[in-house]
Amino acid sequence: MRLVSKQKQLSAGQEKWAVKVAGQILLAQRKTADYLNDRTAKVSAKSWLIVLIVLCGITGTYLIYLLSQVFKN
Repeated sequence: MRLVSKQKQLSAGQEKWAVKVAGQILLAQRKTADYLNDRTAKVSAKSWLIVLIVLCGITGTYLIYLLSQVFKN
């Protein structure tokens, strides 16, 4: 059984289109990252730590709940 297939070669037009799409995706990612960085620039490290602890607590509580449901039956 063949696990890895050969990659298909793109034509010049397809390559140009792929580069353009990839550029637009990277531009959108950069704009989103800049927006989120601007929105969170004023948040202190202590606030981030509190948010991290709360999220870990919520996630841990949910995982314990799921484990208790598995062993309950």
